[in-house]
Amino acid sequence: MVINDDLLIDPGPDVLAASIRLNVDLAPVQACLVTHPHTDHLEASTFFWRRKGFVATALPLLDVYASSASITRMLQHERREIDPAAIQVRTHTIGAFQRFVVTTGGEIGPDTRFPDGSTTPPQTAARRYVVWTFAASHAEPAIEPLFFAVQQTHGPEAAGRTPTLLYSTDTGPYSEQTWAALARLGGEGLLFDVTVIDSTSGLGPDSRGHMNLRQMAWHQDELGRRGLLAAGARRLAHHFSHNGTPPHEELAAHLAPLDISPAYDGLVVPV
Repeated sequence: MVINDDLLIDPGPDVLAASIRLNVDLAPVQACLVTHPHTDHLEASTFFWRRKGFVATALPLLDVYASSASITRMLQHERREIDPAAIQVRTHTIGAFQRFVVTTGGEIGPDTRFPDGSTTPPQTAARRYVVWTFAASHAEPAIEPLFFAVQQTHGPEAAGRTPTLLYSTDTGPYSEQTWAALARLGGEGLLFDVTVIDSTSGLGPDSRGHMNLRQMAWHQDELGRRGLLAAGARRLAHHFSHNGTPPHEELAAHLAPLDISPAYDGLVVPV
């Protein structure tokens, strides 16, 4: 997922191919959030190809926010250690139940790998995002699986507003600790304009490490019952697989009475 043109969530194995197919320029991306180090969400070669030998134009410094396990995976490729400076990356280790600020755009520093100044990184509007992390119920705890709330507090798209996204992929039912953290944010006035929730198991049985469509819909409704949704919030099902998920048209018809839409490659959600 790309927010505006400068914040990427989960650089999976098809992100480059998808960006070409959908005509999305990833060169301006200056920040990246990583949910966990499984290959379908974090493909190390995505960063490896940022090396000067493979890219001929300057890139902005990329701030990557991820767990220790994800950063370790990111900086290894074909059994070699990758120097963050070589791929124009700065890493930030994060964990669950944290809050941090991401700033992008404005004055972009030079790419020191191109000292002659023959090429300069793309310029983007100055933006500010506040990010909250939550513990996902997924796989082994050692990989510290996360999901995120992202609120844009500055930038041309905000215009005095604070559009807010809940991006909740690769998780089973939320823990009580996660619900408590969400309740605290709600008490501070945070409301979600867009909610994206894992639906990996489709029409299959209830799951603990992912969700099926019924569990996803219950969580979407529970966010509303707890007063965490903005008026007219866009509710999306996400992260589909072969595990009982019907074709897109059937899935859309199944979810329509619930006021939930299925996500798909190339979907654009204005907020």
